[in-house]
Amino acid sequence: MKLLLTGTNSEFFATVERLGLSFTQVKTLGVLREAEAPLTVKALSDLLGLSLPAVSRAVETLVRRGEVRREEDLKDRRCKNVDLTAKGRRTFDQLAARRMAGIKNFVEGMDPSEREALAAALRPIVERTHS
Repeated sequence: MKLLLTGTNSEFFATVERLGLSFTQVKTLGVLREAEAPLTVKALSDLLGLSLPAVSRAVETLVRRGEVRREEDLKDRRCKNVDLTAKGRRTFDQLAARRMAGIKNFVEGMDPSEREALAAALRPIVERTHS
């Protein structure tokens, strides 16, 4: 995995830089992309393992960029719920596509027997995650 990720990092990091995003913002978009419902800034902070001020700054910038929306919680007006906008979803999907393209290039560079061995090794992991 280390070889795979370090071999594809330059293209991924170039995309992050071109989009003008910080890594905290990228991680925030990723967590929101996987969330089934809007999250509070506090929940985001807990999930990211980052301080509340750091996540608040990331969210503020993403709100200004139109990547996320932040709204008062109807049940507790002290809390703010955060959710991806369509633009934020597209941005994260673009980053994920860049990462996947790097992985695809890596795998395509393998000889057929290496690809078969990799597929066999990954099969139980994939099956477990889809159970």
